[in-house]
Amino acid sequence: MPDAEVRGVTLWAAARGVPRIIVPIMEKTAKAALERAEDLARPRWDGVAELVELRLDPLLAAKEPWCGALKAVKKALGTAQNGAGRPLLATIRTSAEGGAAALTPGEYAAAVQKLLTACAPDLVDIEFSAGPEAVAALLAAAHAAGAKAVFSAHRFDATPPRAGMVSALCAMADAGADIAKLAVMANARADAGELLAATAEAAALRPGTPRLTMAMGPLGTVTRVCGGLFGSCASFGTAAPGKASAPGQPTARALKRALKQLDACL
Repeated sequence: MPDAEVRGVTLWAAARGVPRIIVPIMEKTAKAALERAEDLARPRWDGVAELVELRLDPLLAAKEPWCGALKAVKKALGTAQNGAGRPLLATIRTSAEGGAAALTPGEYAAAVQKLLTACAPDLVDIEFSAGPEAVAALLAAAHAAGAKAVFSAHRFDATPPRAGMVSALCAMADAGADIAKLAVMANARADAGELLAATAEAAALRPGTPRLTMAMGPLGTVTRVCGGLFGSCASFGTAAPGKASAPGQPTARALKRALKQLDACL
């Protein structure tokens, strides 16, 4: 599988270049989500917010009109970057994976199908824990809608052994992921190193599938900066303090500065 191309933004399968910056929208009302999207569409975010993630689970949990919010946010982002628009990743994160949506596997699959039918994003997050049949069906639905599939797995309590992380990334690649995402919690400094080593090993074993990896928490922040050197195609940076979608997430502008400084040293 080649690099993932989304509206002119390349998510590399190989470890090269500076990872792309994804800015999440984490709001509890559709109005606030749209306001955030309209801000991110402005030229002042050019070169910083290269992709945008709309987290739909806070809206779903608040019983907000989340499908309508998705449509409005996609439209707003479509005006960015001289008409090309910022690529949109739509995510429903279940409580089992650290999100706000308390959904059964069946309810989760139905919700993802609904968002793809209502307004296909450029990319859609599919939790790998939904099971082989649901994942295969959602992958087919995503591709039918013209969206790329980000298979994801999360561990908010710890960093698994390296072999387990490599196995998870390879399994997602083998199941047809356009991008394989793994996020784990760093409880010790060595955990960040294990996540980076697992990313590099998976890149060597499945070089045709882009990976998006990170160790969460303060001890894992370094992986968000140097992950590209080990094979991670993107990194998350929040638009403003207090709007992070996961622990240890720096602001997008701070992340951009750090990535530029690292690139200048290479």
